[in-house]
Amino acid sequence: MPYQPGFEQKLHYRNFIVPAGHPLYGIVSDFYQFDSVSENGEVCVIPDGCMDLLFRYEKTGVAKTLEGYHLKKVVIPIKQIGSAFGVRFVPGGLANIVSVQSSELIGEEVPMTDFFKKDSLLERMDDLQDFSRRIEVISRYLLNRIHKSYGAADVVRYCTDRIIASRGSVHIGALSEETGYSVRYLRILYHQHVGISPKELCEIIQFQNSYFQFVHLQKENRKFSLCDLAVSAGYYDQSHMNKCYHKMVGALPQKFYVEMNQ
Repeated sequence: MPYQPGFEQKLHYRNFIVPAGHPLYGIVSDFYQFDSVSENGEVCVIPDGCMDLLFRYEKTGVAKTLEGYHLKKVVIPIKQIGSAFGVRFVPGGLANIVSVQSSELIGEEVPMTDFFKKDSLLERMDDLQDFSRRIEVISRYLLNRIHKSYGAADVVRYCTDRIIASRGSVHIGALSEETGYSVRYLRILYHQHVGISPKELCEIIQFQNSYFQFVHLQKENRKFSLCDLAVSAGYYDQSHMNKCYHKMVGALPQKFYVEMNQ
């Protein structure tokens, strides 16, 4: 599951990870919810390669948006008082629901109605307050929209599953051999359905995995070397990991951890 520590620090945060065997498994990563009690709040978001459907429940109504992922750490203002409910898609998973050029959504926030037609189930989300009921209704809506024939999206889904399972260490040449499609064609598919190349997604997954390991080692007060962490996470060495962290969050692992926990 994608790791977003900034979300987990929000008030009343909860999430539901889509389990294997669920009809949305491999398309949706998880559902989440948190509350905001100030119009001057903010949340730190790190790269995860995932598109999100976000419902913001405010006094004036419900704002529904499609959120593109970010390639670098960003701090996003939260100018609302109320709850927020989100659907986080697996990288490329949104292509199973709607036709979208994912590369155009990177770092963007657009109205949900730009891609999703009005529907009674979608409108029912406006009146729901219970986390479980929100999951139930939006799941029904998404299942009704899943393409019966995946085609190219199915290829992307297979490759993304392999990338996540390998923690970002699988080579695109191996994906080409396994799927029977050329490296060039896989890059074209990823540009359309995910927004970045398979190699770039591997870098994000590798970063996600390494930072998740780092946080848990810190919380358990276990002694470890950054060199060992780098190798465990699939980097060539500590220098390679440091370069990735500077690219993703602008800081080395220890400094970023301190920033997130101030």
